[in-house]
Amino acid sequence: MRAKIAIVLLVGVALAGCETVRSVFHGTPSTFIVFFPVKSAELTPDGAAIVHDAAAAINKVHPETVIIAAGVSAGGNMEMSQPRFAKVRQTLIDDGVDQDLIARSAIADPKLDTMPARQRVEIRLVMKGGNTRPMAGS
Repeated sequence: MRAKIAIVLLVGVALAGCETVRSVFHGTPSTFIVFFPVKSAELTPDGAAIVHDAAAAINKVHPETVIIAAGVSAGGNMEMSQPRFAKVRQTLIDDGVDQDLIARSAIADPKLDTMPARQRVEIRLVMKGGNTRPMAGS
């Protein structure tokens, strides 16, 4: 029993310096999805945490481009797309991301005609050569 406890403690200490357990095994995520409240461009605490995590990943892996894609309904409603893009962009810049890395895109997809899908913004890390999947340990 003591051996099991010691192993758990050692693994916990070893992983304590890591950003997430997921990043240890799978590398840095290449896409971060942020959901906004209905008809709002204000980040929730969870949304802000995701944008901060994205900024940390960007500053760690140094992608060639960072695409911010804002959700648009199938009907093309852009009402909240621009302010949400601007909020995510400014938060990334405030967290040290070079503004010259950031590009804008829309998520135009008929499947987005659901309320949660229209509320989202994706932050995509594009690595050199167009690879959107950073390597483990990058």
